[in-house]
Amino acid sequence: MLRWLFWDNHKLSGYMATYRYYRTFTPSPDPNVQAFFRKRLDDFLRILETHVQQNDFAAGQRPTIADISMIAYLHYPADETGYDFRTSHPAIDRWLHRVADLPGWRSAYDLLPGQRLTHYAGKSA
Repeated sequence: MLRWLFWDNHKLSGYMATYRYYRTFTPSPDPNVQAFFRKRLDDFLRILETHVQQNDFAAGQRPTIADISMIAYLHYPADETGYDFRTSHPAIDRWLHRVADLPGWRSAYDLLPGQRLTHYAGKSA
């Protein structure tokens, strides 16, 4: 479990959070920076996809804090992340649904007050 937590912290969530923010909430993201982050994310998502093809959860057959950690930025909508996991990473999509089906789970947008900012205020929708 700790290995997945450290991997998530150093690889997956750090890159996904930055990519999502830069892609969705900045007025003029640099395409070279976006391409760099996308390439790194594709590599990390390939690792996770392979793992959850064979395991229900990060550390085996039961959910742990590692699953909650890794889902943090992956559960945001495709218009923010740039990934439609249902088509690009089907095992990740199934894993995301398994985590979301846990008792008491809520998405960030279910928990945060106010209206969702769907894009940078200066961008057209």
